[in-house]
Amino acid sequence: MGDCIHTVKPYFGLGANSALEDVSIFSDILDSKSSIKDAVREFSNNRAPESEVLVKISRELDRPGLLGFCTFILPIILDSIFNKISPKIFAPNMISMLQREGMTFRDVRRRKRMDRLLQIICLGALFTGVSSAGATFGLR
Repeated sequence: MGDCIHTVKPYFGLGANSALEDVSIFSDILDSKSSIKDAVREFSNNRAPESEVLVKISRELDRPGLLGFCTFILPIILDSIFNKISPKIFAPNMISMLQREGMTFRDVRRRKRMDRLLQIICLGALFTGVSSAGATFGLR
């Protein structure tokens, strides 16, 4: 049922893993509800936000050309560098985070957005400092 609900690209096991998670969650909901209709309604309300983020993440991982480089390859490179420099501040790349137990797709997306913002601030400060130093020493 899970893969039918959220169509994702066939990479990284996102669809299969979330389908298994869906089965577990749906089973728990079925046990707690008196009717299948109520169980399906609660399951849909519970899983819809996660499924939406899953599909968006899946699509971001498979864009062609320069856009694909900027939304998939470059973030993996930046995540690797920043996580190695400061693992207490920067999380590992998205694919590694998706493999962590207990991390929801929404958790991963939220964390990666925060990392991107911090990475942009750090890189902006670095480039500003290099540019200022270059101007000070007449390297422009």
